[in-house]
Amino acid sequence: MTYRLNTAGIIDDDEIYQLVMKRTIEQSGRVKSILQFYDGEEAIYYFKEKREITEVLPELILLDINMPYMDGWQFLDEFVKIEFKKDYKPTIFIVTSSSTAEEINKAKQYSIVSGYHIKPITKDKFAEMMQSIIHTA
Repeated sequence: MTYRLNTAGIIDDDEIYQLVMKRTIEQSGRVKSILQFYDGEEAIYYFKEKREITEVLPELILLDINMPYMDGWQFLDEFVKIEFKKDYKPTIFIVTSSSTAEEINKAKQYSIVSGYHIKPITKDKFAEMMQSIIHTA
């Protein structure tokens, strides 16, 4: 049986990466719909606006760190402050081109972050990410 999520969200300012990641997710057949945000500020606005209707929020979030306006760290800091109507706890993976030990360690300080992955995310890597969601669900 294929595990399917209702919604995944991609938060990344790189339009080409967004296109490739969307195609990878679609081809996996494991996610019904994909929300795309091009910076953390746009994403936070959406989450605050929809915090009462958690059914429309993504169960999986792929978050870049280096973005204009509001970076991934600022997004996480604001995200944890949102009071969602129901017990909403998405799986958040940081997906970035930065592989410094400092950033990897910083990610570990956020209990809501489930993993840290270096771009690009291949079909196999996305399948592994989905498997990890199944094992923690």
